[in-house]
Amino acid sequence: MAAPAWSLETLIHTLFTGEKLPGETSDAPPWPLAWDDEYRRSTVISHIDQDYGELPQAIDALRRFAESGDVPEARMRCVELLGVKSQVKPLIEQLLEDEEPELRLYAIEYLLVNEPERFAELDQRFRDDEDFQIQDVLAIFKRGEPIPLYCYAMPEK
Repeated sequence: MAAPAWSLETLIHTLFTGEKLPGETSDAPPWPLAWDDEYRRSTVISHIDQDYGELPQAIDALRRFAESGDVPEARMRCVELLGVKSQVKPLIEQLLEDEEPELRLYAIEYLLVNEPERFAELDQRFRDDEDFQIQDVLAIFKRGEPIPLYCYAMPEK
């Protein structure tokens, strides 16, 4: 197995700051500049997972960014990885309050899968949520159909 391209400390620094990684060119990236921060951080998250994914410091960095990072798409990626690693449960209540609909939806799906007895509470709490996917998943669950899991993915066992 090849040595990781960057240290865990370097990756964590870039995750939280958005600064370029050592060795990144100063040329314009191959994607639109508006996506630069999201793409860089998604790349960093993938490297953290692939190269250091089982280290407590890596999981802690993913958790901290999921809680309060400044790039919603990258926060969602961290949440997804934590979920696959069965490390997301401590974040679920906070995610239910998140301003990002995808993160709220993830938390709702997690609870419908893992704590279905909370459906009545979730239905009442999110009845007026403006996100159509949240409304869909609650209606589907209420009908007794399998929920589509738009965001939550079952952990690999």
